[in-house]
Amino acid sequence: MKPTLARSILTASLVLGFAAFAASPALAQSGTTTRAQVKMDRDTFLSMARWDEATGNWVLRSDMPMPEGVPTREEIKAMRDQFLSMNRWNDSTSQWVPVTGAPRDMSKLSREQVKAETVQFLKTHRFDEMTRNWVKK
Repeated sequence: MKPTLARSILTASLVLGFAAFAASPALAQSGTTTRAQVKMDRDTFLSMARWDEATGNWVLRSDMPMPEGVPTREEIKAMRDQFLSMNRWNDSTSQWVPVTGAPRDMSKLSREQVKAETVQFLKTHRFDEMTRNWVKK
């Protein structure tokens, strides 16, 4: 009986499939955490966090205190607002330019202007949790 191309391909795919199947249990058991440790980690996480449907993300439960040293949302927004009051977006150069003189009073700007500059700031900066500061992207 002559080996045909279809039979050769079938044989090769079966050999590769069995090799992958035989290697998968070894890969799955390579971790050192036990089932009990995983369950304990899961229970600890679920006691501290809840799923927020509105954002589609896990958030800290409202009865849980924030970890020490983590800035609050208000502090992060205040840092952003301070940057916006000290700088303005220049469309012609596509850069932030320091404000000359005293910082801008953001309440005197139109809502559209504040929103546009905030959007531009969020496009050009991100909050680095390690340094607890806004950094350029």
